[in-house]
Amino acid sequence: MFQTRTPEEPEGNNTNFPPPTTPQIVMDNFLRSFNQKNLTVYQSCFFDDSATKFMFYPSSDVFSVYPNLFSAWDLSSEIDFAKNLFSKFSVESYPVLLFTNPNLTAFSPDSTIFVSDYILDINSRDNSINNSYKGTAQFVLKINRNGLWKITQWLDFISKNGDYPTFSVLKAKVKS
Repeated sequence: MFQTRTPEEPEGNNTNFPPPTTPQIVMDNFLRSFNQKNLTVYQSCFFDDSATKFMFYPSSDVFSVYPNLFSAWDLSSEIDFAKNLFSKFSVESYPVLLFTNPNLTAFSPDSTIFVSDYILDINSRDNSINNSYKGTAQFVLKINRNGLWKITQWLDFISKNGDYPTFSVLKAKVKS
């Protein structure tokens, strides 16, 4: 005879991340998955198929120092970075990424640009990366053949006053 059992909780908490059916949802999922160190959902925010590959373009100051690191930065590089970064936090501590004055602009039915200033605070077990990072991020979003929005490009820019390191600096520190 069969008996019912209490279902187990799923591994990882992916249930609070709706399918990215709009550009805003993919950016919300990106932000929340980063802040929650959820690598599975973080990876799902990026476009990667045979026709469209994800690309990251660092701030110009960082590219001039690390051209080899960033010349071929792709989804695999991005996921390695996130995995390495998330591993530097204890179970109960998290990175804090905030978007300030975000702006979504549709430039075609299947493409949108998201631009925002950001503040990223890192307080991890690795003192060499602990800092506040600030800049302006520009994301190019496209819809895939399944009707889901994905990030295809991420461009990082130095903040107007330039007195803080950018996200690109953090990526270079964690990946190099």
